[in-house]
Amino acid sequence: MATIGGFVRNLTHLAIFLVVLLALKSAAPTSAFAQDQKVGSITGHVKLDGKPAPGITIIATPSSSDPAKAVEQMFNSSASMKTTTDSDGVYRLEGIPAGKYHVAPSAPALVSGDVNTTGNITVAEGAVAEGVDFTLSPGGVITGKITDSEGRPVIGQRVSLKSADKAEAAASQAFAGAMFGDRMYATDDRGIYRIFGLRPGPYIVSAGGDSDVMSGLLSQRPKRVQTFYPNATDETKAKPVQVTAGSEAAGVDIQFSGTDKGFVVSGRVVDSEKGTPIANAMVAYSKARKTPGEEISVAIHTEGGQSELSGMPGGFTTTNDKGEFRFASVAPGSYKFETASVGALAGTGGSQFYADPLSFEVQSANVDKLEIKVHRGAGISGVVVVESADNQDSLDRFGQLMLMAIVVDEATEGVSSGNCVVGADGSFRLGGLKAGRVTLRPFSMSPRRPGLLRIERNGVEVQGGFEIQANEEVTGIRVILTPATCVIRGQVTIQGGALRPGASLTARARSLNAAPSDVPDFFGNGSVDVSSNGAFVIENLTPGSYEVEVFVTVPGPQGSRGASAKQAVTVTSESPAEVVLVLDLGGKASDK
Repeated sequence: MATIGGFVRNLTHLAIFLVVLLALKSAAPTSAFAQDQKVGSITGHVKLDGKPAPGITIIATPSSSDPAKAVEQMFNSSASMKTTTDSDGVYRLEGIPAGKYHVAPSAPALVSGDVNTTGNITVAEGAVAEGVDFTLSPGGVITGKITDSEGRPVIGQRVSLKSADKAEAAASQAFAGAMFGDRMYATDDRGIYRIFGLRPGPYIVSAGGDSDVMSGLLSQRPKRVQTFYPNATDETKAKPVQVTAGSEAAGVDIQFSGTDKGFVVSGRVVDSEKGTPIANAMVAYSKARKTPGEEISVAIHTEGGQSELSGMPGGFTTTNDKGEFRFASVAPGSYKFETASVGALAGTGGSQFYADPLSFEVQSANVDKLEIKVHRGAGISGVVVVESADNQDSLDRFGQLMLMAIVVDEATEGVSSGNCVVGADGSFRLGGLKAGRVTLRPFSMSPRRPGLLRIERNGVEVQGGFEIQANEEVTGIRVILTPATCVIRGQVTIQGGALRPGASLTARARSLNAAPSDVPDFFGNGSVDVSSNGAFVIENLTPGSYEVEVFVTVPGPQGSRGASAKQAVTVTSESPAEVVLVLDLGGKASDK
C-alpha cells in the first residue's frame, strides 16, 4: 500500500493546489444552485475564571476542513455569523443553515480552557446545537525584539509561533492550521513584537523564512533565513519559551546573523532527451522536515507565467526563456528536489512533463548550475459526463470542473499526481504522468459537488484504477459523475469513560464500493469532526454503501492511542441516512 499520507502532507502539493484554486475561483462563474432548508441555532454559556462572562463575541464560521471551502471563505468574509453573550454569559446564534461550523469566542487576550468545545460542531436542519460552552481565562504573553546582524530593528518582520508540546501539537493539527497558520504577528517600528492570548505551555518562537503559506504568498518583502529563539537556524537547537496563564515572557529576542539573507540556489530546467531549455516552467519548492535532514519539494508546471510568487518556505518562480530559475534566502542544510505535475491553470491541456529528483547540499556558499531534467510523461484523455435520476444535471451545474490523477507506483510506493481543467464540452487531457496505477478524482468549488459514479475505458467499467505505462497515451476514458448530494447524519454516545482534554473525535465514511487498494479521496468530505454534543454530518456523498467509523485519538508522551466504533449504512439521494454509534472508551485501546 502506498504511503498516501506522505502525499497528502506534502506542502508543495497543497500550496500548488491553492494557486490552482485561486485561479479557478477568479475564472469560475457563480453557481445558481441553492437549496431550501430549515435553519437551526447554536447556544451555550461562556465563563471567565468561573464567572459568567458578558459581552463576549461568539463567531461561527463554516467549517474549512474541506480545501475548497477554505478557499471560498477567503473570498467571502460575510460567511461568518456572530453574536455576543448576555449578562449571564449566555449566547445564541440564530438562523444557522445546516452544516459544520467552527465556533469560537472572539476574545484575543483570553484563552479557552476546554479544547473539546473550541472546534467544529454540526447543526442539523432546523435543530438546536446546545451546550457549546466555553471556559475562558487570561492568556499568556511572549514579547521581544527582532534585529538584523548589526543590531538594527527589523520593521514589519513576521514572527512565527508553535507549540513545543508534542501532545498539544498533535491534538491541534488540522489541514487549515497547517495550510494557513494559526496566527500572524509582526514587529513594529522599533522591531518589537508582542504575542498575547496564549494557552499555557512551551512554545517555539522564530522569525524569517515565511513558513506560513498565505503570508508568504502575499509578502513582497525580502526573505530571511528562518531563525529560532535564541538565534539558531536549526530548530532542534531552539529554546522553548514557557508561558503561564496571565503572565508575560519578555526578552525573547532574535537577531539575524550576517548570513541572514541566506544563499542563492539556481539552475535550469531542461528536456532530458534533447537538452533544450524549458521556458515558462513554474518551479516551486517547500521545506519539509524529515529524519535525518530537511527536504525541499519542487513542482514543475509547464504553462506558468513569468511572475515570481515569493514568500513560501522557498517560494515560487518561473523559468525564463533559457529555462533558468533562481531562489534566494536558502538556509544551510541538505535538500532534495521532488516534483509534482501541476497541470494548466486554464484550458484542458495539463502539464506535459515530470522531473527527475535532485539532491544538493547548501553549506556556506551559493549553489548554482543545478539542472532539473524533465521527461515527457504519459497522458490520459477522454470525456466527462453526468448521470442523474432526473437527467436535469449537466456539467455547468458544477461550475469550473477539475480532474486530478493520483498515480501510485506499487513497486516503490511512490505517489505522484497531475491535474487539468475539464472543458465546457466535457473533454479533458491529463499529461505529464509517471507510470503506475491511476485513480481519477473530480473536484469543483461549486456548492453542488461532483460525485464519481464510475469510470469506463473503451466502454468497459474499470474498478480500483487502471495501469498506465511510461509515455503511454491512454484514450477512450469516460468519467461518469453524479451530483454528490447524499448525507449521513450520526450521533455518537460515549461510554466507559470521558474524553480527556486534547482528544480529537472524528467520524469518517469509507465507500464499500471502492477497491481495498483505492486511493483515498483527498478532496472529498468523507471525514468530519464530531461536535461536543456527539452529532456529526457527512455530506457530498454519492449513492452507495459506506462504512461509517468514529474514532478518538488521545495524544500522550509515548504516542497516540485510540478507540473506534463502526457501522455499515446505505445512502440514497432521497433522504439522509441515520447512524448511531457507541464509542466504548473502557475497552482495549488501539495504537494509532
